[in-house]
Amino acid sequence: MVPASTRRPGTGIRKSTIIVTYAHNEQARLAALAELEILETPAETRFDRYTRLAAMTFGVPIALVSLVDAERQWFKSRAGLDAQETPRSVSFCSHAVQAREMLVVEDAARDPRFAANPLVTGAPHIRFYAGQPVYSQGEAVGTLCVIGHAPRSFSDEERQVLRDLAELVEVELNQMRAVMARMLAEQALKSLNKELEQRIAARTAELEERVAEAMRIRQQLEEKQELLDAVLESIDVGIVACDAIGNLTLFNRSARDLHGLDLKAVAPAEWSQYYSLHHADGRTPMEMDEIPLVRALKGEVVRDGAMVIAPSGRAPYTLMASGRPLRNAQGKTLGAVVAMKDITELKASKDRLAESEERLRTITDNLPVLIAHLDQDHRYVFANVVHKSWLGKAGEQVTGRTMAEAFGEEYWSQQQEALKDAWDGKASQCEHDIVRKKHIRIVHSTFLPHLRDGQVIGVYILTTDATAARMHERNLHALAHTDALTGIPNRRQFELALQAAVQRAPQRERAFALLYLDVDYFKQIDDSYGHATGDMVLVEFARRVRNVVRSSDLVARLAGDEFTVLLDEVGSPRDVELVAKKILQAMEAPFLVGSHAIPVGATIGVGLADAPGVTTQSISELADGALYEAKGMGRNTFAIARLANTPALEATA
Repeated sequence: MVPASTRRPGTGIRKSTIIVTYAHNEQARLAALAELEILETPAETRFDRYTRLAAMTFGVPIALVSLVDAERQWFKSRAGLDAQETPRSVSFCSHAVQAREMLVVEDAARDPRFAANPLVTGAPHIRFYAGQPVYSQGEAVGTLCVIGHAPRSFSDEERQVLRDLAELVEVELNQMRAVMARMLAEQALKSLNKELEQRIAARTAELEERVAEAMRIRQQLEEKQELLDAVLESIDVGIVACDAIGNLTLFNRSARDLHGLDLKAVAPAEWSQYYSLHHADGRTPMEMDEIPLVRALKGEVVRDGAMVIAPSGRAPYTLMASGRPLRNAQGKTLGAVVAMKDITELKASKDRLAESEERLRTITDNLPVLIAHLDQDHRYVFANVVHKSWLGKAGEQVTGRTMAEAFGEEYWSQQQEALKDAWDGKASQCEHDIVRKKHIRIVHSTFLPHLRDGQVIGVYILTTDATAARMHERNLHALAHTDALTGIPNRRQFELALQAAVQRAPQRERAFALLYLDVDYFKQIDDSYGHATGDMVLVEFARRVRNVVRSSDLVARLAGDEFTVLLDEVGSPRDVELVAKKILQAMEAPFLVGSHAIPVGATIGVGLADAPGVTTQSISELADGALYEAKGMGRNTFAIARLANTPALEATA
């Protein structure tokens, strides 16, 4: 029967059939989910790295590994969310689980399915959601999902990345069950092996020590033999034994199943070929002296020797063989025994884990970011391949070293404070520079503490290139605060600087001064020589003023031919007078513009903030009044107005 979740509307399937099929599938899904719910995981689960990686990869505040049952959804792992579970009735993930396909909600507030959802209208204020189902025993039991507080689109590439991450979560999810089963089986196997060795030793000792009492203990031996045979026939470990001359004496059920053969009188020289015994590579046949049972018969204690049984026409088995010689109390060799544990599935699991790690390495090595992990000794245990191109050192050159040892004290010191916060258990970030071959890269680093049982055992580091963004910000700042014609600060920058000077005034011991400058008769110059020449006059005017003031003083163009100078730390009116005279002297030489020598003068009004209570308005009005006073004196001169004796003006020609 085709599952209801895979059928499309309009196929003619009756509703009752769909309901029955869905109910059956839901029972199977809940059964799979019940197994997962009892699996215990440590506080720092193996899924946390995927939720953190998902959050960082998609730049979202919340990432979850959720499991959905009949009444609720709970979170196997969560990043950016305190809640441990929610009712299924409001769950986004239940929609993805029921549909068995990725669910993307680009704006939940505009989606009629979710607009009134309390998770949208209230905390955590979901606006964007993308969730990919994960499966256990063929049933969708939950999702890997990412959640944002703002609407966004989700490209095909991003969808594929989410699917890939969900596959990794699914591997981990199903591997937990397999690992638990293997652990229980190995525990039982160790116990049985120990008991088996004890019984074999006891049996051998009794045979040698009580030969004279054979009649009395025969029944006991038969009972013990029956018990041992029952154990040997029931355990999932292949047991093979031989006597002192190499005749096979024991070939239990598991051994027969592994070989597909029964016990047969075969000489040791023929064991390898007859029983298809190979080395761990599965291709090279074992020589007689390499066979674990032969080695044990010669007196060697064999521990966990890898071997492969590869009979023709059957799937090979990978085994771990352990064996020992059998001796009586006097040390005489009675034979040998070998126990063979089937590790085929364990080896396959290790191979899958290696493939998973390789996929993760491929992802991290192909992201344009630095990804690293420091252990509890502050030493690198992982550094992706991007370290080679950005910092000139490959991962293997960095592993085992501290940040200072690997990249120098200067590189480490820029991140020292943020790293300290991470070692204290707080996520942190900082911006710093990477300098290599005279190239400066501005980067943004995020530090995430690696916690286990509430203790920080390491720090994850994610570093992105912020050079383009920061340079763009700087360019925008320069454009917003610089006069396009003269290249000096504009009105906006001047107003910010004046406001700062006024705010600092109460803490100063010395005054500051504001100069308003007008180019004399600039309109006539503009009309006579043209706008292009007028612009060149303004550029030269700004240059000359800039050259006669201190580097700490601000020269700005307000508009047209209006300029200002903000003098910092002025000792007396005499200091201001000297600056004004320098500016007038700087204008004495004609302005050489093209073939023209143009005489240019300036009129200056000075407001001196030499008394308490100065404001931007009061000092501006003071300087403006002085400018008009100077213009009334015939131009090409200056006037000084002091806040200390306002409204009186001191004028100097």
